[in-house]
Amino acid sequence: MTGERDFGGGKGLDYRAETLTAFKGRIDELLAELGKSPASHKQIGEQTVTPDAYGTGFSAAEDLSALYDKVHTRLETLSRLFGEQLEALGIATEIVDKGYGNVEADQRQRFQAIQTQVDEHWAASRRGDSESGRDSSSEGTKKGLDADTDFE
Repeated sequence: MTGERDFGGGKGLDYRAETLTAFKGRIDELLAELGKSPASHKQIGEQTVTPDAYGTGFSAAEDLSALYDKVHTRLETLSRLFGEQLEALGIATEIVDKGYGNVEADQRQRFQAIQTQVDEHWAASRRGDSESGRDSSSEGTKKGLDADTDFE
């Protein structure tokens, strides 16, 4: 063994442009379907339950409401991360097909931003950060997550 690490994707990679184009088309379809579905992070964000729906005047209702909010936040983050990973997969398909330098600069930047976002989320969840999820939408708002968020 030479000690060199094989990062794949090199010498033995065989693909057909038509196959990658069809795959990219399917990824785009999945992203569109996700965006319109109840599982989209925007629609999940709109689905709320008010604390008084569990009852008032006793701590179990307050605890249940807090737990719902915690799970709801995790679902929003999971949906957002899933959509971003599908988007990154589509960009990666273009990179394999055209070569990194032949993909538009904004696509390369978006790919890097998604990867950075995922890396930050993973590292923060390992550290136990309560702010391990950042919204990468155009508004750039930050969403807090619970310390034991684990999407592995």
